[in-house]
Amino acid sequence: MPSHKPIIGLDDAFGSRAKALRSMQGKLLSLFADSGYEEVIPPMLERPDALKSGAGRFLADQTVVFSDPAGAGTLAIRSDMTPQIARIAATRLRSEKVLKLCYSGTVMLARPDVRGGSRQQWQTGVECLGVAGAAGDIEVMHLAARSMLEAGFTTPVLQVGHIGLLKALVAGCHASLDQWTALLARRSPDDLGALMHDEQMSETAQEALLQLACGNSGRDWIESFTGKISADFDQAAAELLALVNEVGGMMEGSVSVYADAAIMPRFLYHSGILFAGFADGVPQALLYGGRYDAMMKAHGRDMPATGFSCDLWALIDAV
Repeated sequence: MPSHKPIIGLDDAFGSRAKALRSMQGKLLSLFADSGYEEVIPPMLERPDALKSGAGRFLADQTVVFSDPAGAGTLAIRSDMTPQIARIAATRLRSEKVLKLCYSGTVMLARPDVRGGSRQQWQTGVECLGVAGAAGDIEVMHLAARSMLEAGFTTPVLQVGHIGLLKALVAGCHASLDQWTALLARRSPDDLGALMHDEQMSETAQEALLQLACGNSGRDWIESFTGKISADFDQAAAELLALVNEVGGMMEGSVSVYADAAIMPRFLYHSGILFAGFADGVPQALLYGGRYDAMMKAHGRDMPATGFSCDLWALIDAV
C-alpha cells in the first residue's frame, strides 16, 4: 500500500499561503528589475562539482546527491543558487564584464538550518558581478535594505561584518574555519574556550574571540583590538568601518546600519564583507549577503562578486 506520509521538512503550499508567496516574489523581482538586475532561472539540478567546487565546497554537507536514472550520471539538488550564478557568469555570460543578476526559486537543504525548520526554501536574491570593492558592496546592501522595506518591515537593520576579522584571529590554528564560525554563531563561550585550549593562540586573540561569543562585537570591539592582532585584522577592520560609515548615510527610510564583527556567514564561501538583515520582533536574520570573489575564481573566472539572498517563506512568516 503506498505511503502518503509527509517528508519531514518539506511542505505543500496552497490557498492564501501560495498567494502570499507569489505576491512577495513579484514585489521583490520588480524592485530588482527597476534597479537594473536581470532575472536568470537556473535548473534545479546541477553536476555536484558545479555546486561544490572551490569555495562552494562549504555547501557539500547540505547538498543532496543522487544517481540519475536517465543516465546523466551523478546529479545534485541545489542547496544554494549562488554557485549556479557563478557558473553562468563564468560560462554562458563570460563575455560580459559587469553582470547584475537576480533570481527566485526553490532550494533544498540536506538538513534544516535550525531544529524543526524547513529543508525547502524559496531563495530570492541578487548578484552583482564585476564591480569591485566598496562600490559593489554598497549597491547590494542598499538594495537589501530596500527589499526589507518593500517586504513590509518598517524599521529594518543591517548588521555588517567582515570574514577577514575571524580569519586573522584564528590564523595558524588547527581547527577549521567552519568550527569557529559554528561556535560563534551559537554564542557559546564555554565551547569556544574548550576549542581554544588546544590551540597555540595569543592571549589577545583568545580574549577577542571570547568577547565575540559573549556578544561584545560592535564598533568598540573592533577599535579596541585594532593594532593588537595582525595587519590582516587591521585591514579588514578598516574596510568594515569605512563601509559602514559610507553606506549608513545613504539608506532611505528608517534603516539602521551597524558594524558587528560577530556576523557569521550562512555559507563559508564569502571572502570579505558580510551582512545580515534584521527587523524588530523577528528573532532570526531575514537575509544574508556579502562578497564571494573566491567562488568566481573556482569557476574559472577571476571576477569580483557580491550579493544577498533571502527565503521568501521566512519573510512571509516574519511579516
